[in-house]
Amino acid sequence: MTEPKAPIGGVSFPMQRGPYQNNGASPWYTETTLGTPGQTLKFAIDTGTNMVWSTSTLCAPTSCQHYSGARFDYQKSSTYSWVDCIQVPFSFGPWGTMQVETGQDYLGLPDGVRLPLVLYLSADYTGDQFAQLDWDGGIGIPSGSPYKQGDTTFIVQDMMNKGLISPNLPYVAFDWDAATSTGSCLIGGVDPAKYIYDEGIFLPWTPYTQFAGVEYIWSADLKAYFVGNQLVAQNAQFALDSGSSQFKGDDDIMNKTLSLLQAMGNPPVRMGFADGGMITIPSSLYNVTIQAGPDKGKTLPQFQPLGLTGLVLVGSVVMESCYTVHEYRVVQCAANRFSLAPVGMYVFNKPGGPKIVTPPPAGIGRPFGQRQVVRGRTMD
Repeated sequence: MTEPKAPIGGVSFPMQRGPYQNNGASPWYTETTLGTPGQTLKFAIDTGTNMVWSTSTLCAPTSCQHYSGARFDYQKSSTYSWVDCIQVPFSFGPWGTMQVETGQDYLGLPDGVRLPLVLYLSADYTGDQFAQLDWDGGIGIPSGSPYKQGDTTFIVQDMMNKGLISPNLPYVAFDWDAATSTGSCLIGGVDPAKYIYDEGIFLPWTPYTQFAGVEYIWSADLKAYFVGNQLVAQNAQFALDSGSSQFKGDDDIMNKTLSLLQAMGNPPVRMGFADGGMITIPSSLYNVTIQAGPDKGKTLPQFQPLGLTGLVLVGSVVMESCYTVHEYRVVQCAANRFSLAPVGMYVFNKPGGPKIVTPPPAGIGRPFGQRQVVRGRTMD
């Protein structure tokens, strides 16, 4: 199959890698501004959450302790306004909970545009997982419009509705390089120079419903999960979460993995999909040396039970070694008004990178190309 060469397009957010910490959160973030004048903060671009949030000066001095350390001071922004100053809890599922209040202000984009957005300001959080956080907040990239959190901004949809990205290029693409600690997130485009088309797989989105409240994650059917040649799980689900680092999810799958790794001398972990494609993770990728925090200096296998039944979720441990793309279906509701639904994820080997992706025998099956958008439906 011949690949249509899509233009790069979109808005590219430069990303940096902070120290890898053993808290399950991605070390990757983009540095940008919030408010007027702009206050520089570090934000994860997070396909594992459905809202925008920032640590803020609502927190007491002893609260909201995190490695990055910055806080948004809403009182110093001339454009900040409250949406709802009632404090409520927001849950990240089994990972943790924070107390938030809701406001609105302007986020600086890399092209100089300032995007108005509604976000949660953290008023309280505690715990080791937060203490080891390399970023000050997160920009959620949920799997579609129905899955965004309340009134908070869905940045991909808002950028499209404001004409900042094309509805014909409904992609969010990540390219991270751990060797240089630099990378990018391209919203509204893909870069053909960054991936090997014939060494990719397409994973159609299927909703994960076994844990209430996290339906916004980007999940797909996982046919089989192996440690070495040992079959550990069948007919589970797989998720790519750019806000995460390690493998985590189903308690039984993760605990069996850790036990087998020790017993079998760190064999590769393999994930097989219905079309015959496979992702193989060698020990050189899943055994990671912790760079900061209480476990600094230890080399540890990155698998964590998290109570998410039937799910294998992973972030930077896999994403640093490939080019990953999340694709939406675009529905035009009215003039310059679009809604988004999930189509699926692409995972490609990168030029010069490790060969962790084995494509399906019949090829990727869904080439990139501009998507034609029509009222009420889409056509490829």
